[in-house]
Amino acid sequence: MKFNDAFKQALLDRDLPIITYYEIFLLGYELFSRGSRKGTPLKYIPKEWSLSRTSRDIKRLEDNKVLTRDSDFRSNVWRVIEATRAGSAEEVACLADPFAYVSHLSAMQRYNLTDRSPKALHLTTPTPKLWTQLRDEKMRKDMSHIPTAERPLLVRPGFNPTIRRRPVVLHESSHPATPVAISGEQTRITSIGRTFADMLTEPELCGGMRHVIDIWEREADAWIPEIVEAVDQLESKIAKVRAGYILSEVMDISHPLIHNWEQYAQRGGSRKLDPEADYAPVFSEKWMISLNV
Repeated sequence: MKFNDAFKQALLDRDLPIITYYEIFLLGYELFSRGSRKGTPLKYIPKEWSLSRTSRDIKRLEDNKVLTRDSDFRSNVWRVIEATRAGSAEEVACLADPFAYVSHLSAMQRYNLTDRSPKALHLTTPTPKLWTQLRDEKMRKDMSHIPTAERPLLVRPGFNPTIRRRPVVLHESSHPATPVAISGEQTRITSIGRTFADMLTEPELCGGMRHVIDIWEREADAWIPEIVEAVDQLESKIAKVRAGYILSEVMDISHPLIHNWEQYAQRGGSRKLDPEADYAPVFSEKWMISLNV
């Protein structure tokens, strides 16, 4: 089998809707290093696998209608024309950005927690500084066997306002979640516990606090251990206070960690259950928070 044919077949065998320049390089380097595919020696193997060779092969694959630049991203992302899977907006976004994940109201929808159908796709990705740190760690892991001078740079993708005709709202976080994978997809999403926790840190991105409280009262009983653990891991003290009030006073749930959150209640402050609403003179004595919902 010729190297070029094997390279095309390896690309198609992935059967993913998109591929980045970084992944194309790694795919070609692996094939070049082995010199065979599925036990069959390859013919016409290039003398080296380099960045310039990768770019030439991309051009060849474009000319042969195997790849085409994906217009939903600003650079370094190609659609695999012959892939059997078109890929949803969520999936291609997570393929393009290895650290992005579905969050907020979109995560709530995927977990069937809300009856709302957000038109926009909510995604979260690390802040630029943290993204770069994660990128460097990933490159060291992926390319420890490749000489430094030959390595491509994993580039942060530029998201266009819409992906697969769906508007995208991209959030940056300095404390991103550890997402989980959706079975049968390449999509990452906040865990069920973190999805509930995010409702209290940024309720305005989750349908508003009234909607959030409705969901907690209706759905949280089934996920108390996951929710309590996720809230406890948050940096936000006010989120712990809001969770403590809802769980203990609204839902009458007791848990050692919930009692521990009482230390974050602050007397004389102006903390509110709903950060978007006006302060109300009705408050929780225990949690010292204005009940302005």
